[in-house]
Amino acid sequence: MLKLDRTSVPEPPCLKAFDYTIHTWDDFKNPCRRVVRLALQRIQGQQLVTDDENDEAEYILGLRCAYCESQIFFGGHIEHFRRKNEKHFPELTFEWTNLFLACASTEHCGHYKDRPGALPYNPDELIKPDVDDPDKYLYFHSSGEVRVRNNQGLSPDELRRGSETIRVFNLRDSRLSGLRRAAVSSYISRNPNILESLMEFSPEDRQEYIQMEIEATQWQPFSTTIRHFLEKAL
Repeated sequence: MLKLDRTSVPEPPCLKAFDYTIHTWDDFKNPCRRVVRLALQRIQGQQLVTDDENDEAEYILGLRCAYCESQIFFGGHIEHFRRKNEKHFPELTFEWTNLFLACASTEHCGHYKDRPGALPYNPDELIKPDVDDPDKYLYFHSSGEVRVRNNQGLSPDELRRGSETIRVFNLRDSRLSGLRRAAVSSYISRNPNILESLMEFSPEDRQEYIQMEIEATQWQPFSTTIRHFLEKAL
């Protein structure tokens, strides 16, 4: 799960033209939908140098789901962190801070969270990636498994937030676990015996090298799993 900085991008002004008491999400169409999608891409994607600052393709290479970190294609699904239907939080339908880009999977992430028949959950018990630091709660092991950091002095409420986030977004989905494991395996294949080699470095050189590798892989899908693997050598 990514830590996102929503303050890096201003709220699209066109959102103010929509009122949940009058409009529905079906009314939310281009051009405002495209503007909002591009703003979210700027938060969640890698900025490339182009001549056109409004070019949607500018961000597509590093664009990843806010929840599972898989690569997003074709702009992504605009996801409501808190459900927008009339039984939940309709007042947040057009609220900028309630919107993320998510993958289109129905087996995990946003579509899974709000699928028909899903068990109830309290959104206050979920990690919100533009407010919370997922690293505080979750550890992504090189095996592909995601774990709650139960040895980090978290309170019972914080432990529950970690476990509920995993459950509600189904971050233990077997396909996701396989993709995370493959991401680390691909990195290791280019750097055999990397952890053993790092042990021969001085602490200062080791830290510098690991930081360089983290920066070099930060826009890859499942980069948190790679980062947590490298940080084992610190």
